[in-house]
Amino acid sequence: MFPGQGCQFVGMLLDLYYNHTIIQKIFQKASNILEYDLWNLIQKGPLKKLNITYYTQPAILISSFAIYKLWIQKNNIIPNIMAGHSLGEYTAMLCSKVISFHDAIRLVHYRGKLMQEISFSLKENNIDGYFMQAILGLDKILIQKICKQESKNNIVNISSYNTYNQVIISGNKNAILRVVNICKSLGAYSIPLKINIPSHCLLMKPIVKKFKNFLNNITFNYPKIPIVNTLNIKCETSLKKIKYNLIHQLYNPINWIECIKYISNKNINNLLEFGPKNILAKMTKKIFNNLDVISINNSKTLSIALKKYNYMRII
Repeated sequence: MFPGQGCQFVGMLLDLYYNHTIIQKIFQKASNILEYDLWNLIQKGPLKKLNITYYTQPAILISSFAIYKLWIQKNNIIPNIMAGHSLGEYTAMLCSKVISFHDAIRLVHYRGKLMQEISFSLKENNIDGYFMQAILGLDKILIQKICKQESKNNIVNISSYNTYNQVIISGNKNAILRVVNICKSLGAYSIPLKINIPSHCLLMKPIVKKFKNFLNNITFNYPKIPIVNTLNIKCETSLKKIKYNLIHQLYNPINWIECIKYISNKNINNLLEFGPKNILAKMTKKIFNNLDVISINNSKTLSIALKKYNYMRII
């Protein structure tokens, strides 16, 4: 499992970087493509810059990919299936060799740039702003109805179904606040997200044409490892459908609940998260608490996972 935006922080991967040459080489290679020092950015920040989407997306992509490559180097246990949350789907495609290292970086940087442009455009046109909030403790069907009710004059919709108890909403600020206030009056509580764009929201539709044109210049290959698509909850093999899903993912919600249910129904009980934090591990355990989930994000968690899976391979 590979996470999306929101898991970044200044100082991530520090001990892994200094203890493993493979991490250092991957960051150096990425920095050469990006033409700035990616490692320096994630270690020194400032956080405000790291949180800008076209910096955030390459930072998370490369961090997650580097941890995965370290895992393969140490253990060489290849996953039976992969999944990514939003941006994490691009990391899965990179690890499954659907896209090359160079193209993966180009793609997420351009994706982040387009998404950031939408944010700037909203400000320039004096639209009330945008952000994303997590809402916890309320039925998703009820939240859907509230969003529909409050989106008559502004855009607001569910952008991610994370757990049975948590959804993310995205859109114009005023509409978001109205939805949040109604949900709070019904007993829910909310958490603002550190994401400065309205992800997986209808506000993203204007960038579709540019993104589609960019995708047409990227070489796609058939997945070496199946990837569960969080849009239609399938392991696509058609390159046309893979591209289609990436385009439509921009303004449609992520369904992490159904994604994990799909994986669980395949009788897969052992999951690993590769990324700076353990966000997906926490979410996944709330969907099915009987799943064995480890998030590898530092030397300690790497050691725990290696010990567990080396032992399982022996027996």
